[in-house]
Amino acid sequence: MKPYLETMQVDPTAVQAHEKGDLETDTFHTIEWLPRQQLRIIKRSRVNNDLTLNLKLGQEWLQICQPDGPTTKDRTKSYLATSDHPGHLMIQSRLQTMSNGVAHVTDLKRVEEGILHQELTITNEDTHKTHTILRHFLPYDKTPPHLVSN
Repeated sequence: MKPYLETMQVDPTAVQAHEKGDLETDTFHTIEWLPRQQLRIIKRSRVNNDLTLNLKLGQEWLQICQPDGPTTKDRTKSYLATSDHPGHLMIQSRLQTMSNGVAHVTDLKRVEEGILHQELTITNEDTHKTHTILRHFLPYDKTPPHLVSN
């Protein structure tokens, strides 16, 4: 994820902390296909503790994020999810970089032989810097910790 974060112009200390967290804690992706072409994606990791997206295929969703500090403004993220077939999901996002620029992210997920393959491409529209990261997630046979009822 380091090239992704660098393209977002994240502070190098925060990049190091993220890298450390990735090494120490497993990441769980849960994709729930709901009725009426809706889906819920839950990402549980040390960095994104229960990040949840509720999307409808083919419909753009805007999220207003709170300012990071007293000198910053609200930030808007947009998401558009599409799918060609079962086992395929593409989410296109636009979000603000740490330097108030704009980044475009394409998150392609596909399941093949029970393994989730993720191709994550980010392009910083201001610097034209782009990176693609390939990641693979193994199936988890138990209920992921973020879905366990206490």
